Amino acid sequence: MCNRNCGSNFAAFLLGALVGAAAGVLLAPAKGETTRRKLKRWANDTYEDQKEYMLEHARDFKNRAQEQLEVAREKFNDGKEKAVKEFNRRKDEIVAKFRKDEDK
Repeated sequence: MCNRNCGSNFAAFLLGALVGAAAGVLLAPAKGETTRRKLKRWANDTYEDQKEYMLEHARDFKNRAQEQLEVAREKFNDGKEKAVKEFNRRKDEIVAKFRKDEDK
């Protein structure tokens, strides 16, 4: 199926596609001013699209991180309560044994 360098092959393919598209636009038989305007419009549109995409995913990531943090806090507090109870139980056992040995 896909070996370990599948990601790098895909990245190389994307880079080649971008270079080819840029070369095609730059070498097209249009005026330089028209080509620059098209490139600027394309860059601005792409920037805005990617900005929205990143902000949306950043919000999703933040929400998921907050949920996971809350779960971790709950687990930590549960573990802390269990540890305190176990500590107190063992302390009481030791104190009781010490008092029992003292009474002898």
